[in-house]
Amino acid sequence: MPRPVSPFPLSPSLLLLLSFTFTLLLTPAVHALSVIAPTFPQLVAASDTIARGTVTAIRSEEFDSSQGRGVRTLVTLRLERTLKGTPAETVTLTLLGGTVGKRTLHVVGLPSFTVGQRQIVFFANNGSVLCPLVAAGHGRYHVLTDPATQRDYVTRDNLAPLASTDEIALPLATPAVATITARLTAPADALTLAAFETQITAALDSPAPAARLP
Repeated sequence: MPRPVSPFPLSPSLLLLLSFTFTLLLTPAVHALSVIAPTFPQLVAASDTIARGTVTAIRSEEFDSSQGRGVRTLVTLRLERTLKGTPAETVTLTLLGGTVGKRTLHVVGLPSFTVGQRQIVFFANNGSVLCPLVAAGHGRYHVLTDPATQRDYVTRDNLAPLASTDEIALPLATPAVATITARLTAPADALTLAAFETQITAALDSPAPAARLP
């Protein structure tokens, strides 16, 4: 049964909220999840695995728990490169929520996936937390190709081009605001895939940062 534990430090009040929300999530309804945005060094340090891959399969299933029947989604990625953790050909992430038959459990704030997406994922405690991605959407980045230059570049979970790793500590904008941001930040201004992975590797070689106090 997934535990309401985040791989990134949360304030006591937020942990209490998550525990309460987690109980509610076992009903077929819509609920929201709030997280604290990590800095880039904190994101790297909090992850037990950092990998790049392509989503190849998504399926949802019901599961039994002491609190009733829950719904979870299994997202499988074919890995191209593992930057932190044990190398593997594939990984399957387990996230709370999904649709099985006429039953839908939707958690606002958890990333959604589409087959064919190319991603860089930062995750920890997969299978034992409601979302293994570190700080939810802050732990997933899209790899896209600029049609004008054919170079691979990186965007945040909301598809806004990532111009600097400093932006990781910023809140994820709503889809409408993210669309405007994406238009203002051209792919040419975004970090290339190679540059982003180089910075990840450099962060791995640096001392782990202290947890930020709430």
